[in-house]
Amino acid sequence: MKKPVVICVDDEPTVLDSLKIELRRSIGSMCLVETAEDGSEALELLEDLQTMQHPIAVIIADYIMPGLKGDELLRLTHTQSPHTLKILLSGQADLEAVSRTIEAAQLYRFILKPWHSEDLTLTVKKAIQSYLQAQQIEQQTQELQDLYNHVLILNEGLEQQVQERTAQLNHSLQELQILSQLKDDFLHAVSHDLRTPLTGMLMVLRRLQSRAEDPIVLPRNVLDRLVEGGDRQLKLLETLVEAHFSEIHGLQLRQEPLQVDRFLQNIVQELEALVQAQQGKLFFDIPAPVPDVMADGLQLQRVFDNLISNALKYNAPGLTIRLSAIATESGVQFSVQDDGVGMNQTECDLLFERYARGGNRAQRSVGLGLGLFLCRQIILAHGGQINALSQPGQGLRVEFLLPEYQELLERRSGQFTNSIF
Repeated sequence: MKKPVVICVDDEPTVLDSLKIELRRSIGSMCLVETAEDGSEALELLEDLQTMQHPIAVIIADYIMPGLKGDELLRLTHTQSPHTLKILLSGQADLEAVSRTIEAAQLYRFILKPWHSEDLTLTVKKAIQSYLQAQQIEQQTQELQDLYNHVLILNEGLEQQVQERTAQLNHSLQELQILSQLKDDFLHAVSHDLRTPLTGMLMVLRRLQSRAEDPIVLPRNVLDRLVEGGDRQLKLLETLVEAHFSEIHGLQLRQEPLQVDRFLQNIVQELEALVQAQQGKLFFDIPAPVPDVMADGLQLQRVFDNLISNALKYNAPGLTIRLSAIATESGVQFSVQDDGVGMNQTECDLLFERYARGGNRAQRSVGLGLGLFLCRQIILAHGGQINALSQPGQGLRVEFLLPEYQELLERRSGQFTNSIF
């Protein structure tokens, strides 16, 4: 594969030479660096490189140029080479132009002049890595598609047994397509919840950095937004790490006997204010005495926190949520029932999958879709099962079963006795 190309565009020769020298010195081993002095020349260069089948990883354009401005050049580049990552340079923080470019050309970064050498080279290096990763994913997807087409050709005209096998393969491919869609949703969520806030945060910080006064006065509301955005990004990253760790190594539980009615009462007391803030109601109902369960109270509380938070997130204000627990032959069955918009059975089946965000309900929110996946991991670690029951317009009911404490003791005692005799 040919080396990826980085195109630098600036009408000032000294700036262009500086960019070229700096990039060739720092990342010349991993890419080629080409230059153009205006937008028209850059578009011609882009077309020539595409004709020679060079992968164009990054284009860096100055905003203020005669003729074709930098933001318009990047929009045209996006039309001609949509996978190329775009970086805009400017000595003036024109937020309106940056906003237009983010929307129309999927701007990767905005860098103020004069730039810091380390910041520039690190940004370009990460952009090249992102481009190469995206190309690899696209190539693998195409290989899977080619393999699928080849399987279809081989299966033409075969007997019933082969037709049944083909049906199984088609089912597997449908599952792969669902997983691919979940992956796309996840990447969109990461882009929205991590990259966009970071872009805004860095834009604000760089504007403050460019001011001459010292010290710099930062308005309280700006500081609050920066902290809030940082906290949200940190929480998302921690959730990603935890989901990966739980799937590879399993959850570590600290189990002890748990009194069910007192536990549910504490859940209601802790989350009632959150529900009431959405004009909702939260209560628990235990129609008959239930035995204690063996559980990790903190992890089990996370399950209820996630289920209740998701119910509030995907429904209109005024939601009623009921928690309940009943004793069964297999243990204690917990449930979280709301009277919201509900969902169809297909969405219910996918609700606890990694990165799934609830079908049409997910259109109201962008998120990583890991909260309910972690709920399932927690319940499975307790030896239980979790599932969702719903119909559109009739609310959602989530049920999970945990072994009762006494039954668990007897089961473990029996295993110990068998191991002796």
